[in-house]
Amino acid sequence: MNAITMDRRGLLRASAAAAVALSVPVALPGRGLARNSDALTAYLRIAQDGSITLITPVTEMGQGTHTAHVMLIADELGVPMSAVKTVRVGQPSEPMRRPPGEQSTGGSTGTRAWVVRLRTAAAQAREVLTEAAARRMNVPVAELKAENGAIVHAASNRSIPIGSLVREAAALPLPERPALRPASELRIVGRPQPRIDIPAKVTGRAVFGMDFKVPGMLYACARLAPVYRAELDGFDRASLNGIKGIVDVVPLPRGVAVVAENAWAAIRGAETIAIRFKPTPHDTLDSAAFSARMIAALDQETRAVARNEGNVDAVLRNAARTVEAVYEVPYLAHACMETDNATAQVTNDGVTVWVPTQHQDWALAEAARAAGVDPSKVTIHTTLLGGGFGRRYAYEVVGQAVTVARAVNRPVKLFWRREDEMAQGYYRPAQVARMRAALDAEGRLTGFWFRAAGPSTLAEFRPSAMQPNGLDPQHVASVADSRYRFGAFRADWVRVDGPPRNWIWRSVGASQNGFFLEGFLDEVAHAAGKDPYHFRRELLAHDARALKVLDLAAEKAGWGAPLPEGRARGIAYMESYGSLCAEVAEVSVGREGVRVHRVVVALDCGDIVNPDSVEAQLMGGVVQGLSAMLGEAITLKNGAAQQRNFDTYPILRIDRAPKVEAHVIRSGQGWGGVGEPGVPPLAPAVANAIFAATGRRIRRLPLTAEGLGV
Repeated sequence: MNAITMDRRGLLRASAAAAVALSVPVALPGRGLARNSDALTAYLRIAQDGSITLITPVTEMGQGTHTAHVMLIADELGVPMSAVKTVRVGQPSEPMRRPPGEQSTGGSTGTRAWVVRLRTAAAQAREVLTEAAARRMNVPVAELKAENGAIVHAASNRSIPIGSLVREAAALPLPERPALRPASELRIVGRPQPRIDIPAKVTGRAVFGMDFKVPGMLYACARLAPVYRAELDGFDRASLNGIKGIVDVVPLPRGVAVVAENAWAAIRGAETIAIRFKPTPHDTLDSAAFSARMIAALDQETRAVARNEGNVDAVLRNAARTVEAVYEVPYLAHACMETDNATAQVTNDGVTVWVPTQHQDWALAEAARAAGVDPSKVTIHTTLLGGGFGRRYAYEVVGQAVTVARAVNRPVKLFWRREDEMAQGYYRPAQVARMRAALDAEGRLTGFWFRAAGPSTLAEFRPSAMQPNGLDPQHVASVADSRYRFGAFRADWVRVDGPPRNWIWRSVGASQNGFFLEGFLDEVAHAAGKDPYHFRRELLAHDARALKVLDLAAEKAGWGAPLPEGRARGIAYMESYGSLCAEVAEVSVGREGVRVHRVVVALDCGDIVNPDSVEAQLMGGVVQGLSAMLGEAITLKNGAAQQRNFDTYPILRIDRAPKVEAHVIRSGQGWGGVGEPGVPPLAPAVANAIFAATGRRIRRLPLTAEGLGV
């Protein structure tokens, strides 16, 4: 892969060269419209040659968001997609932020959070360009249309390229509420379009964080503690004497960075250095002991109640039949192909950082903290990401890179080894759940109690999101707010802290709760003597939208139709990130272990921009969810992770990937997410199919922990 080299002055020159005549920001609530010549504070620029630059606030990490943004702009402005080029903005600013006032990419918001803003920006540009053309042609605005990169007056067969109108348009006031094109005029949005980021990735021209270079740059490889939360006690610099190219060793809060003239010397140094760490209170902790702590916590009293309707205790006591089960999931790594990295340069003028990040505001704040400068002195540039999944919200590596760059007084690319990425990374926390259901004499569900226990995701990731009663909402997500009608219903959670760093992982709490809830509801359906699909229909009978999703998945999968011998189907339904998703898995279990042959997905995300990207995201969600349930787990021994690379943390191989069929409903009921909703139903659909095939319930993941080969 080709690397790109650019110094700070070169980057500024490149930005200046993109300066154009028409800059279109969008009015924010309570603020007026204002022009700004700074390319990093507006979404859209149009040059006099007709070229268009979209400054997108969203990080591209393979989800196809930049393609969707170009589609929105091109359709609204009336130009071909090829006329629009994108620039990734790294420097946080008000127009680039989304609630809660941060520039970040996650929560399946990369497209849906920006549809209105970007369309409005393009519509504003279209209206002032049209007004300028009307004045030049001396015709009414109503007789003009923006199409094919020009403002066209059909009656007189005249047209003016938009580039030649930008000077006049720039002098006109931007409309605060421009009229967006009606759906009948959209020619691009809603139709499959090729991804604009793919060609550069195929040819190797794409620049990821690890590819970026600055002249005179050194390389620093981090060596972190094997035990979670352990602090550096000391190291032996002389242990590196035999390695050519070593420049320095810089202490870090939980390890060191070995600095060298090239990456290989830095890696060899990190692997070789003699290093000591301070003891911790959890040096003897292992996964079995931590699992026992979580399960014991299920019997504790808790104030962290998310929902409490009716008297669940009484309903359970008086039920004709009760069903109870405990489910468990392990810690999970993100397993991104690109390990954590950042390139930093510290000068008297300020700090510049190039980083593959999902959160520009947090990266900027960390760089300022590490350099001891005001945030106004920090410039952030966002590269492409070699995998995100929530991992790149973490900003620790930015502080490490800035710390080392300050210490050696040269630009530095700091990166983590795979071993530290896997064993000292940021995990989806382990979690357990106990569920109890009450059935009446007719097999109807009359009560349900969901209780989860385990470490908190948000206590570290976003403490402000913790509820006053101590609830981390992520650990009841997609359960407490489910559309199912359970009768009497209680959902609560017990916090059990553990040493690993807990973080968000694709679909966050819904990824765990999908397995918990939908696996258990299958058990309840069988206890009631009912077909699992029809049992779910009973619980959703009041909700036509949800039924449509569930029915579509069942219909397309051929639910109830005969299957080849040895195969069985399982079904699951979940809601997350504003979308409704149902999946049916077709599975066999034989001497080779569990084989998932086919997964049918039905999704209602309200509306879509690029059907091709939606389908790709659903397929990716299925594959990642399946990989996680088959064999992924971080297990602890003596306070450290036992998995340190892909030999002990296996991800799904291509020959084990199932056929995935995606079916999307455009209900028009708001904009839902796409990147994450495909993950939560996968594990329970497969687990339920395993039961249908073998009669064996899967209540713990991964499947390898249950002795099932993959």
